Amino acid sequence: MNSSEEWRLAQERGAETARRPAARSACYKPRTKRLDIMLTNGISLLVPVAYIEGLHNATAAHLREIQLFGLGSALVFPALDVVVSVHGLIDGVFGSKAWMRDIGRSGGSVKSEAKSAAARENGKKGGRPRKAA
Repeated sequence: MNSSEEWRLAQERGAETARRPAARSACYKPRTKRLDIMLTNGISLLVPVAYIEGLHNATAAHLREIQLFGLGSALVFPALDVVVSVHGLIDGVFGSKAWMRDIGRSGGSVKSEAKSAAARENGKKGGRPRKAA
């Protein structure tokens, strides 16, 4: 790949990034234990800090100290040395692959009446449906 092609690809990536919403402001809501992120498109994104890698065990004082970085593409928590991607949060990515796998695993292991009822219904129909090949 030559430098003019690299330049063109970088320009395209930059234009795509500029089209995506970014953080205009962000604050921690201690009562609900959520980050409230106001995006440049006017939408407010509320994310429980328990789901965000690096923030789940942080104190309220550390979570109140938020800086916007990269034209709002990232949130920086200096006291924790944690950087969180705003685009990642919008896309539902709250950390590394291992972190996301652990969140999914813990969610799947929760027992509820709804899950029990669904399992009973599947049992009446012959069990869990086979995966499509």
